[in-house]
Amino acid sequence: MSELYLMRWPQNLSAVYVNGATIQYSQDQSVFYANEVLSPGQTICTWSSATDYLASGNSPSLPLLKINKTYELSLQLKADNDLPVQVQIEFFDSRQEVLDSYRGTDSRLKFKVPKGTISYEVRLVNLKHEWLRFESLSIGEIGAVERIFETSFRPHYDWVHVCPLRRSNHKTVQLIVNQGPRSILPVSLHESINVEQVFIYTDGQAIDSLIQSLSYTLRFKPEAQLSLEAGLGYYYLPSEFIIKLKAGLRQIEILGGKNNDELDH
Repeated sequence: MSELYLMRWPQNLSAVYVNGATIQYSQDQSVFYANEVLSPGQTICTWSSATDYLASGNSPSLPLLKINKTYELSLQLKADNDLPVQVQIEFFDSRQEVLDSYRGTDSRLKFKVPKGTISYEVRLVNLKHEWLRFESLSIGEIGAVERIFETSFRPHYDWVHVCPLRRSNHKTVQLIVNQGPRSILPVSLHESINVEQVFIYTDGQAIDSLIQSLSYTLRFKPEAQLSLEAGLGYYYLPSEFIIKLKAGLRQIEILGGKNNDELDH
């Protein structure tokens, strides 16, 4: 099993350079950031794996990673010119001294977590831009991001549609319902699972919109049999949500799977 994590724009404004900036949040959770006076080399925003929650009330915006393991960072954004945006990663020890750092201007950056790492940060650095539209940041094992077929981010729900590692003729699509939305979306990719999966993160609201969104990503699967599975924190979801989700899914597809009733408990 490999883990893939998706992160959006930092929720903590203290992690964003706001002086002179115009920041617009879209319905799809992408963020438009413009700053005509932003100098080259200035950090636009920062994600951190460790925060002082008692002092700031802010949760970590990066996942915990394994020591001595190699990962790949992938960035989804658009900017005002052909010049790239720089990404920097710094790893810190228990004294908050830098153990190692990586930087690059490609949309993907490979890195290895050094021994002794206690925390790390990812920074988005301006080179020569006046605006950019940020969509998402992901960290996972090498090539894991390539399994993402489609994503959708909304105020009350997110979902990540992933393809199996190997091509398959299976018509089943697993819908894995998790409590959310979350600042860090964990996606567990199992090599042994050879069906498409949609990881859903929801707070139980805007169900009609969620169902319509799911029908869109399944538009090329008219004969798919949908299997509803239990995910992270599913026991927090009200039974009314499960009933409505099942009813809506039955209207667009055949709802199958042997573990459907598990979500009712």
